[in-house]
Amino acid sequence: MANIFLLEDDRDLNAAVALALEHDGHAVTRFYTLREAMANRRDSYYDLYLLDINLPDGSGIDLCEALRKGTQAPILFLTANDSERDMLRGYQSGCDDYIAKPFSLAVLCKKVQVLLNRTGAGDAKLFRYLDFEMDLNRPEVRIAGEMIRLTQKEYRILKCLIENRKKVLTHTMLLEQVWDIDGNFVDESALRVAIRRLRHKLHDDDQRYIVTVFGIGYTFGE
Repeated sequence: MANIFLLEDDRDLNAAVALALEHDGHAVTRFYTLREAMANRRDSYYDLYLLDINLPDGSGIDLCEALRKGTQAPILFLTANDSERDMLRGYQSGCDDYIAKPFSLAVLCKKVQVLLNRTGAGDAKLFRYLDFEMDLNRPEVRIAGEMIRLTQKEYRILKCLIENRKKVLTHTMLLEQVWDIDGNFVDESALRVAIRRLRHKLHDDDQRYIVTVFGIGYTFGE
């Protein structure tokens, strides 16, 4: 299962692609305009990007170039532009493959799976606790079967707590392991805000998952 970013302005095609991918067990976040996709491209971690090129407000190639500055996840273009010049421009912008419209949904799903297998994004390593389930290979969390969208930092916090389960991680330890890898210095207030937002997403007001150890830090579960 993978977390897939889909940008396609044709709403019928967008819906059909999403349905086919969800049938294969993937989670799909759908966008219809370049502006909307650009504004939300960093909100979650994605294993693969499906991008239309011709959009009402620009080109998917611009988004591809922006994505390549921060991710090596596979990028696949859905496009009617299958001329040699357009294809070369797409590859130069950082895409991994093309599929020309009109296309078979079965072929698209197979191309997606090949790209995911190539990066290992399709391999799940699941941790389960009560009704909580998390893939430790990518930011994918479910509560009672419901997908929870996480930011990369939220995922790092949860993963750090889970991998150190039965231990109490101090504020300093979490800050070092979650924020310092980005080369950023932050104080404990940033951690408290992140924990509060994460608990809200997990519906964890009663601290079934993220447990506060007052005056020290946090731990996961009992």
